[in-house]
Amino acid sequence: MNDYILILETKTMETYLDKTLLERGPDGVGITGKPGSTKARIERAALKLFAAQGVDGVSIKEIAKACEISDGAMYRHFDSKESLAHTLFQAIHANLLGMLKEKVAPYDGLEATVRAVVTAYCELAEKDPAAFAYHLTARNTVLARAGDGGADPSTLMARRIEAAMGAGDIPKGDPELKSAMALGVVMQAAEYRLYGRITTPLTDLIDTFTDGVMAVLKTA
Repeated sequence: MNDYILILETKTMETYLDKTLLERGPDGVGITGKPGSTKARIERAALKLFAAQGVDGVSIKEIAKACEISDGAMYRHFDSKESLAHTLFQAIHANLLGMLKEKVAPYDGLEATVRAVVTAYCELAEKDPAAFAYHLTARNTVLARAGDGGADPSTLMARRIEAAMGAGDIPKGDPELKSAMALGVVMQAAEYRLYGRITTPLTDLIDTFTDGVMAVLKTA
């Protein structure tokens, strides 16, 4: 039994990920680099590798090889692998928040906010699966090493939940706990999507997720 558990623990994410999804992102388009530039090619190659193997499981040489440049060329754009990893994470994080700002008006109610958050995550997951997978899987390690991850969609959700509790729209409770439970409806499904266990595009499930989150928030 212990040997079986050890085998499971030593398997990498790459064993389970649906790699065809990671290849669906825009070719030659990075996160901060100009499309088609060497920097963008580095970012795209790194995203795919980081998403599949984790930051610790990837070397500078592997990234350079994947985008067909020398190791030295890598360092002209990023000081280190860790710097590249943090830059990518922060930029994806900022993009998510930008998507939310476009979709959420200051005085939107709780359900409109829920739909906006759900839509932002689902759209990123389907438009750029590698970026989404990296953000999903690296969040804890990147933030632990580099500190503040900036504003977070979960913060927006928690604030709107607290306001809804104060207005009597939903039962009172811990807004942070409710936020975590609500986002879990989408994030666990997104993880299953990355592993090929869910084949329906997440953008086709926005209504389902929104209804599910609202059901969670309305429970005592």
